[in-house]
Amino acid sequence: MFAILAVLIGVVVAVQSRINGQLSVDLDNGLAAALISFLTGWTILFILVFGLKKERTGLSLIFKGIKSRKLTFWEVAGGILGGCFVAAQTIAVPQIGVALFTISVVAGQTVSSLFVDKMGITPSGKQQITLPRIIGAGATLVAVFIAVYPDLTNSQFRFVPLFISLIVGVFASIQQGLNGRVNAIANSALATAWLNFATGAVIIIVALLVNLASGATIAPLPHNFWVYTGGSAGLIFVAVSAYIIKHLGVLNFVILNIAGQLVGAVAIDWIAPTKAGSVNGYLIFGTVMTICSIAVSRIIDARSSRKTKV
Repeated sequence: MFAILAVLIGVVVAVQSRINGQLSVDLDNGLAAALISFLTGWTILFILVFGLKKERTGLSLIFKGIKSRKLTFWEVAGGILGGCFVAAQTIAVPQIGVALFTISVVAGQTVSSLFVDKMGITPSGKQQITLPRIIGAGATLVAVFIAVYPDLTNSQFRFVPLFISLIVGVFASIQQGLNGRVNAIANSALATAWLNFATGAVIIIVALLVNLASGATIAPLPHNFWVYTGGSAGLIFVAVSAYIIKHLGVLNFVILNIAGQLVGAVAIDWIAPTKAGSVNGYLIFGTVMTICSIAVSRIIDARSSRKTKV
């Protein structure tokens, strides 16, 4: 069930990317689009968290955990890392293209998730870096490379934005682990998501102010209602991932989530493509390869675990 949820919220991420991408085009400012996404998601969470007793209790437990030092500052910093990811995405994509940005993020995410599991940052505890896990991470990276290969011709190699993309990929896997720790205290995925959106919005506001001070502008708000629903998709991702991360570990979650994103990308580009030729053999083959690598690595890992127990 948790594996299926990880794949499904990967599809949700793909949908959110499509929505926020359109809002970014309409506003002619990626950071403004990100801030609207954060604030709409946070508003929905504000209503839910403070409207439901269980969620209010969860948020109270988070603040009590901080006060009693059961939770440290770095453990509640997941939203800050998420805000850094969005800010970096806005800076890097125009310079190196979506393809190189995606590959760099996935590389940082998959490699760092091995070490996040090894260090035991998540509530599931420490997990060994085994050969099947390494194979699964490597196969996922290769599959994503194949999926975005046609777009590499539109990319430009620039070291600084490429390095930034790699680092925020590392941030993404650390964020998942930290959210799992916060949720273990709060026992409320919505309260954990509320904290993420609140802290993440602060980073986006600072980045947007710097962006505007440098001469950037924001176009008038669009009238299409659906471009404002990215925040709700984001809160689904943060809440569900915080809930299931302790059952899967960061690496398994990341790989399954990437598979869902690729499946979602294929479906979206088929149903509502942003440009002609979005669905191609590379994207389909990369998606199938990702799914196959997940299945093989999980079977091998399961057999290795049974032999170890015996």
